[in-house]
Amino acid sequence: MEKRLCFYLIVTMGAFIIIVTSCKKDNVNSIPEVSTIEVAIITPVSASCSGTVTFKGSSEILEKGMCWSKIQLPLISDNKTTEIILLNSSGFTSNLTGLLANITYFVRAYATNKAGTGYGNELSFTTPEDHSGEKGTVTDIEKNVYQTIGIGSQIWTTENMRTTILNDGTDIPIAKCYRIWNFLSAPGYCWYDNDEFNKNTYGALYNWYTVNTMKLCPSGWHVPGDDEWTILDTYLGGRDIENVLTFLPGGYRGDSATFLNNGEESVFWTSTRSSSDKAIFRVFTINGPDITRGAYYIEWGASVRCVQD
Repeated sequence: MEKRLCFYLIVTMGAFIIIVTSCKKDNVNSIPEVSTIEVAIITPVSASCSGTVTFKGSSEILEKGMCWSKIQLPLISDNKTTEIILLNSSGFTSNLTGLLANITYFVRAYATNKAGTGYGNELSFTTPEDHSGEKGTVTDIEKNVYQTIGIGSQIWTTENMRTTILNDGTDIPIAKCYRIWNFLSAPGYCWYDNDEFNKNTYGALYNWYTVNTMKLCPSGWHVPGDDEWTILDTYLGGRDIENVLTFLPGGYRGDSATFLNNGEESVFWTSTRSSSDKAIFRVFTINGPDITRGAYYIEWGASVRCVQD
């Protein structure tokens, strides 16, 4: 009886050792596990893709990024990015460059350790048509004519809006007096310094209530959102953006309805609200850095450009 019990113990211990050894061996040779999360900011020549390392495997991550191809299941031997390895950081975003317009691409996140390379799930996206250099015009309801230019996947007006009528025929009230402007909680516009002489050069300054009607631009066009300005900036890479869109320093109307920075800054509303009382804007400063981004009070006045739907 004792011999039989001893035998069973030996067999059981042997099996346990085999299992533990096997698991340990698998752990020594385990590759990373990653997830491909999202593709965003797609232009005719680039895209942004995010991913995360969900399990680093049996050793520290040596390399991580995105790989992509025109065929499914891309490998790091096709095209890849390599992101900086940060301590305790699993998430990352890669910029895919050198793409071609009107092409479908497949992308996967990857991570490499000493045991090998692990790949995430596959996503696909199609780059848009490239309208760069296409010139034209668009006319608003008031018969004002605006020059337009194609930039990547977008077509922009190159002049500031100057209409005093929404595209459904509704008049936009003019608010010259600072008291009226300050307490206006509905669409309104003015000319810089309340001087209509500035109309043709700088266009009108609109409060954000006017932008929020979604009827300021000509039919088939709209005030660009924060994401559309980001796409523009990404496509141009900060190159000649002020020359392509012909930014004229029309200034803005700020606190206490004060007119500010004419001749120094171009300030543009986006259609994106940032809080209950503010919306996102873009600013180009003469002889300054690239376009900057921030938030203004929705009662303030700024210029507006339009993008084709």
